[in-house]
Amino acid sequence: DQLCKKIKKAGGAEQYNANQKYTAAVAVAAEACAEDTKGQTCYICTQALHWKTKEGLVRMCACRGTAGFAHVSCLAEQAKILVADAEERNLDDDKFERWYTCGLCEQEHHGVVRCALGWACWKTYVGRPET
Repeated sequence: DQLCKKIKKAGGAEQYNANQKYTAAVAVAAEACAEDTKGQTCYICTQALHWKTKEGLVRMCACRGTAGFAHVSCLAEQAKILVADAEERNLDDDKFERWYTCGLCEQEHHGVVRCALGWACWKTYVGRPET
């Protein structure tokens, strides 16, 4: 059946669910931020519309002016890299704070953006072995 094939392709039921929840949360976040982000570009990839995912921009932190606009997928990739770097260097600090903290203003993301980043984190690490 088609659903079973999709689940298998995603890497299992838990990964499939995480992917679905992430996609929905990103759409909600981008829609909620659409009015505020008009005419802006992502501070990470410098594009208005993400080249691969076609998602819109978000910003729900303490940044003001033209700072802090980003795609959830860019924020997620940045967080993933920073966590991997912290693990590689054996840093004991809260390496996962990058999943919910703005790299510019250093304030926590909130609302639908924080929710989308939570699903991005879960999607990224759902299959990771426990240590």
